[in-house]
Amino acid sequence: MALTIFILRLAICILALPMYLLNFLGVWSWICKKLFPYFMARFTVTYNEHMASKKRELFSNIQEFAGASGKLSLLELGCGTGANFKFYPSGCRVTCVDPNPNFEKFLIKSMAENRHLQFERFVVAAGENMPQVVDGSMDVVVCTLVLCSVVSQEQILREVYRVLRPREMSSDNQWSADEEESQLSRLIRKSRDSPFVPIGIAGFVTVVSYGLYKLQYRRDQKLSIQLIHMRVAAQGFVVGALTLGVLYSMYKDYIRPRFFDVTKK
Repeated sequence: MALTIFILRLAICILALPMYLLNFLGVWSWICKKLFPYFMARFTVTYNEHMASKKRELFSNIQEFAGASGKLSLLELGCGTGANFKFYPSGCRVTCVDPNPNFEKFLIKSMAENRHLQFERFVVAAGENMPQVVDGSMDVVVCTLVLCSVVSQEQILREVYRVLRPREMSSDNQWSADEEESQLSRLIRKSRDSPFVPIGIAGFVTVVSYGLYKLQYRRDQKLSIQLIHMRVAAQGFVVGALTLGVLYSMYKDYIRPRFFDVTKK
């Protein structure tokens, strides 16, 4: 087992060696900034095809945050190639922020394809530090597929708070502590969404409990061998449950909507 792990680590290191070498020479970042926009231009087409309904739902009420003038000022952090532009309301004034200047030509193309928007400017800056955007100048800040790859999420949220225009919540938008989802309700909801996760956990506990119970009847079998068998069985159950969960999610999110829901309509 140790030899297998060593071989896998060695293979990964060999595959990653060119990237480490380029990074050491100081050109890896430059290559990524040059090539990444082209990758995103292709990726966002496929991504929008799958997420179009979700994005329309997500941005459906965005116009409600417009200021007194009726014009909506929107700031998008990590704008990329402008994948969200087609989902913004008509007349929306869009300011884009991204640390990669190579996205600009893709943004210009996206704006040309979305004439219903008013493109304000493209700011080359990281979301953690964007002094070019004035305090309290934005009605809405949009940030999708970005917070998972930033240096400081807390600093970005501070900047978002700084640039957002102060706004009083109406009675329709107020919420109470009673409406907040409890930990138990959240756990139940997540278990329903991903039923194979609790099944895997329950199976793991069951296999381990049974294995520990059987230790007293191992007779001449070595304790180490018994523990190895128990670990393999428990891990196998968890991996099997997670694999079934992934297949079920693929069926629910991609196969069923594409092939079965269409026929129903």
